Amino acid sequence: MALILFFTVLAIVALGASFVVDLPAAGRVALAGLAFSLFGFGLVVGSSVVIDENEVGIVHRQFFGKQLPTGQIIARDGEMGPQAEILGPGWHFGYYPFTFQVRIDRVISVPSGQVGFVTARDGKPLPENEMFAPVWASAQDMLNPVTFLAKGGRRGPQTTVLTPGTYRYNTALHEVTAIPALQIEAGTVAVIKSNSGLRWTPADGKGDMVNGVPLVPRDHIGIWAEPLTPGGYYLNSHAFVPIIVKTTQRTYTYQAGNGPKPATPNNVARSAKNSSASAGASGGNDWAVSVRSKDGFSFPVDVRVACAVEAKNAPYLVALLGNPDAVVQDEQEDEKLEVLEARVILPAVRAIFRNVAETMNALEFVNRRSEIEALATQRITTELARYRVTCDGVYVGNIHLDASPAGQQLLATQTDREVAVNQQKLYDQQKQAEESRAKFVRAQEEAEQQRQLAAAEYKVRVEGENAKSQVARAKAYKLLVETLGRDQVAQLELLKLVVEGKVQITPQVMVSGANGNGTMDALAGTILRQAVPATPPVTK
Repeated sequence: MALILFFTVLAIVALGASFVVDLPAAGRVALAGLAFSLFGFGLVVGSSVVIDENEVGIVHRQFFGKQLPTGQIIARDGEMGPQAEILGPGWHFGYYPFTFQVRIDRVISVPSGQVGFVTARDGKPLPENEMFAPVWASAQDMLNPVTFLAKGGRRGPQTTVLTPGTYRYNTALHEVTAIPALQIEAGTVAVIKSNSGLRWTPADGKGDMVNGVPLVPRDHIGIWAEPLTPGGYYLNSHAFVPIIVKTTQRTYTYQAGNGPKPATPNNVARSAKNSSASAGASGGNDWAVSVRSKDGFSFPVDVRVACAVEAKNAPYLVALLGNPDAVVQDEQEDEKLEVLEARVILPAVRAIFRNVAETMNALEFVNRRSEIEALATQRITTELARYRVTCDGVYVGNIHLDASPAGQQLLATQTDREVAVNQQKLYDQQKQAEESRAKFVRAQEEAEQQRQLAAAEYKVRVEGENAKSQVARAKAYKLLVETLGRDQVAQLELLKLVVEGKVQITPQVMVSGANGNGTMDALAGTILRQAVPATPPVTK
């Protein structure tokens, strides 16, 4: 506008000079031509707009146009008001200040890790009961103002988002806001509650009904039956609301103590509010699981429950509970708990353990801890399966029967009884040991007597056999003497000794006699010499 005024003034000065100054006709014509040229140049320069490469020009027609229809914001056919077409980088002419106003805005850049959420100020109204415009096949077509309006774009929030990058758009038509992209961490899934898409009806037969809530395919409105697995998604989190559900193991610990333990994502510990564990026995407000036995004893039990939500079952759980990991103020317990714990885990644990305790005496409950653990695991597994939550185990810790004076007395009686029983067992074992030792000694003595008896019997048998042998020899010798004669038998015996080498053949004693028995006498003398040991010489 200033340039146009400047050149207009110059043109007027030049034109006035052509009439005031005494000039020839040709000079006046030239000066008048200069004046018109300056005026024309001023109009051209003054109506030009220069757009930088990082800018966009938004044109507003102020005069010489029709009025916009009611409810319409952007001019489509030259009406007065914001124009649909935008000005890109470069020089643009013909936008006279008294007719147009050009506003220069900066292009938008969507940074990495975010998406551009688009809202349209003009277009066809959204259908009834629809919260977002239908998805565009191309984000560029959605952002092009002429195409958007020509193809029946809907005003209001758009389902389609802009991925990271730089965009030039009509800021009078569209508003773009950067929002975080969806990041799903490991150990979790995202269940999507869709507010945009097709309407599901039972006649479609595409989804399951859970507590009156449909589980639908991804192109439908409702809870998607298939969750999104860990990763990054350029998703419109306003149109597709993610509900993050943990799929790692969850451990809930309930115990009596002096204060709550620190909770971790996979371990939620609850303990007694009161400083004394006896609060559980007296029905105080505590996080220990308190039970009452068949014989009337009340006491807390430390319980740990390990469970998990499988990825495929997360949509079902969301349809039942909403966000199972949301922390809410539990009115009954006056404490902040996860929805899954407050509505499912804790009520199931308390009810099942109380039901089991009602069928047993207090001491029986204490003594059958492992059986109770197995029974509770089975029942809690069945209960959690109704919510499609997997139970990995139920573990029973300390059973605080000594939390009350009555329980302490009962345990003392049980202890005394056990001591007496153990002492009786000890006495019985000592008696059995003494009896066994006596039996062993008696068995040793009997074995020794049996050995001696056997030796005596054997000796008698040997002596008897020897006697029989001597008698037999005597009879044989007698028979031989009667048959051969005494001398012949003696000679046979002597010859037997010679043959056996027990008698020297050459006699050392020479004996002669008149009776003719000299040889026999000499032989007998030799035998006697060999049989009688030599007398050692006498040492003087």
